[in-house]
Amino acid sequence: MYRYLIFQNIIAPYKTLLFNSLVRVLGRTFLVVYLAETAGNREWKVARDEIAFPYDVLAPGREEDATSLKTAAAAYRSLERHNPEVVVVGGYNYPAYWAALLWAKRRRRKAVIIVESHLLDRPRHRARESLKRFFVSRFDAALVDGTRHREYTISLGLPPDKVFIKNGTGPVDVEFYQSATDAFRTDRKRYCSELGLPSRNFLYVGRFSPEKNILFLLEAYRKVRDAGDVPWGLILLGDGPQRSEIESFITKYSLTSVYLPGFRQKEEVPFYYSLSDVLVLPSISEPWGLVVIEAMASGLAVLVSNRCGCYPDSLREGINGYSFDPRDGEELVSRMREFTAGRVNPESMGHASRAMVHDYAPEIVSEKYVRAFRWVMTG
Repeated sequence: MYRYLIFQNIIAPYKTLLFNSLVRVLGRTFLVVYLAETAGNREWKVARDEIAFPYDVLAPGREEDATSLKTAAAAYRSLERHNPEVVVVGGYNYPAYWAALLWAKRRRRKAVIIVESHLLDRPRHRARESLKRFFVSRFDAALVDGTRHREYTISLGLPPDKVFIKNGTGPVDVEFYQSATDAFRTDRKRYCSELGLPSRNFLYVGRFSPEKNILFLLEAYRKVRDAGDVPWGLILLGDGPQRSEIESFITKYSLTSVYLPGFRQKEEVPFYYSLSDVLVLPSISEPWGLVVIEAMASGLAVLVSNRCGCYPDSLREGINGYSFDPRDGEELVSRMREFTAGRVNPESMGHASRAMVHDYAPEIVSEKYVRAFRWVMTG
């Protein structure tokens, strides 16, 4: 019998890192039940060989195929079979999560919800928010990403003492990013020369889609280039539906110092952090922003949209970077020029980032889960 059953939508690398850490604390007392294996818009590899905790997959394939009542019924049967003391669901947007809450209420078991969204990450509609409030308020506790997520969850009806901040959508392998980036950085000058990049670079990491606001970033970069400061490059690491539009913009304005390496798996990403000085995340919709934490572990300064979920928790204004309004292009230009005009030192900010990032390591995040679990068990 498992004491805890944790429902998640897909097998995600950062959650594997978390649960591998959690099993070292709780042992094999929990089972992670995935609704599906992966998602259609995710390009990361599913590394089953890295999983060190008990798990099950209800619907092998993509999460788009796991939204049915059939999957919800399978989740209910899994709970009947294992009969856990605590049920943990990864949100409110799948029928399987509603089935899990129903089972917990019927069997008088404790229920914990994971909330990884906040009020500003997307438009809110009254009817949908009322339905969420009906759902969320019935849980015994919530695990949330950060400050904004805590405020949102309280607004959905859970008392403050039942809401536990877990430090991000998932932990970051801090030691991996630090050591791997440092190893590549010793030959940074040569790598930049081989790729035709300047010695200083901004970096974006993520999906090429409208909510990430990459064209806004490119327009700001164009203005920074035209300002005549010391030349900086821009690396756009990722892929997605906006790629051709991004390439057209780069060609139109002859942005020869913009480099598009494509999508890269986790083990390849530190190479690009090592070539960079400042991460820019310009999203207009971003539930958290895990790449900000990766960049901090890699010793980068950060420029973070104030719409990102991680902004209030991971950024110290003027210490490890700056925030900006993702609808105000001139503000982003001004922030970028702090670096290109030499008014601030990216290395100093990068050192500050590294000093702040340890709260996002797997062992710290897993402790947050354990604290919430033990609270509901004794409450």
